[in-house]
Order: sequence, then C-alpha cells, then structure tokens
Amino acid sequence: MKKKLKSYKTTSVNWGNSQVDITKLLNSNGIQDVRFSFIRSMHTIICEFNYPDVVNGKEIPIGTRIMWPCQSDDEKVVNQMHRALFYYLKSKFEANTCEAMEFKREFFAHLVVFDKNGNSKTMYDMIGPQYEQGLLSGEQGDIKLLPSL
Repeated sequence: MKKKLKSYKTTSVNWGNSQVDITKLLNSNGIQDVRFSFIRSMHTIICEFNYPDVVNGKEIPIGTRIMWPCQSDDEKVVNQMHRALFYYLKSKFEANTCEAMEFKREFFAHLVVFDKNGNSKTMYDMIGPQYEQGLLSGEQGDIKLLPSL
C-alpha cells in the first residue's frame, strides 16, 4: 500500500528551479550531460545522465536513468516530485562522496543496459521481474540479462 508523499508538500520551489539544482548537483559530481523529460501519460519524470566512471584506468560513461513517479500534472505536485527527486539524488551522491557506496552500487537499479537490438532498459526493468518471480515461486535461480530467443 502506497502512502501519499507529505514531504515537500508546501515547497515553494518551482520544478524548473529544482531541475537547475539537480543539474548543479550532477555537475559538481563530474556529470555534464543531463536530460529531463516529463511523460504525462506515464505520470513519470525522467532524469538521464552519464556518470564518468573509470574502469581499469579508462573513462567509461555509465548511462543512468531515474524514472520518478509523478501522480499528477498539477503544478504543486510536479514541484513536490521534482524537489523529492533532488533530495533523493543528493543523498545518493553524499553516500558516494563519503565513499560509503561506489556509484555503480548506489545507482545499480537505475543503470542503463542495452539488448542486442540496441533497446535500452534500466537494470531494475531487466532484472526486477525475474527477481519478483523468484520471490513468488520460492526458487531463486540464475538471472538472465538477455531474454532467450
């Protein structure tokens, strides 16, 4: 059962200003390319960016997609959800900055992966249904990243 978010209910921060704050936060963590979308039909705010990770001495951009629910397109709700997204990202980067969690571990569910046809999904979208099925069946087996043909 989901509860309505009461935090940020009285925020006076416009969603556009929250996007600016998110972009500044990401920039301060070495991220230059940021894209926001609001898909009204899906009631979802999407924030996408590439994290400049270093793997074996080589910089590799790690695609990240945050799918943030926004139950309404009412301006107050949109402002509230953008502010919640800002603080969500801020807490994740604080964990990363103090070295409690590395970026890939902290953002694992939001990392973007591609299938052999070039279609993208987040790790959660790829693995989540298999994990949930394992919970329901009581059998936790191998997780397949690519569907069988």
